[in-house]
Amino acid sequence: MAEWLRRAGHGRDAIGALVTWSVAEGRRGRRWREVVAEGEAVRSSLLLELDADGRFSHLELSTAAGLLTLHPEADGTLHGNAVTADGIRHVEGLAWDRDRAIWVRGSAICLAAERRRDGVRATSWLTIDLDLGLETVDRVARPTWQVVDAEGLPVLVDGESWPLEE
Repeated sequence: MAEWLRRAGHGRDAIGALVTWSVAEGRRGRRWREVVAEGEAVRSSLLLELDADGRFSHLELSTAAGLLTLHPEADGTLHGNAVTADGIRHVEGLAWDRDRAIWVRGSAICLAAERRRDGVRATSWLTIDLDLGLETVDRVARPTWQVVDAEGLPVLVDGESWPLEE
């Protein structure tokens, strides 16, 4: 039986926002959770799921702009919706490359999650802004600080992490 990665932690990102995260891995893949706070305000809350191969399979993002849900389909397209004060914006049939990763601007776990268990890294990204806008890019400008440790966990300023189980 494989040794599953099951950890939680917190710390500050490069701009000082407080990041609290967890990752739980099992036979169906990894489930990352993250909340990012600036002062007393939550900037974003994220659920990011990867399949057993380490590829993106599901996202739920909450920001001040609204709620976003995304998932790839077997036909090579991305689907979901954004719910905002203006109503619902559907995401249907957006071309999706299985080796693409998700990048929510300012997310430490997205940077950690883009490296699969086999060490392969994403060749392109779907970038999601906090206003829930989507953009596909070949590469993302990475922060200059180290973003992941040897286990593939986020490295944060004054960061700590703990096992999920005792």
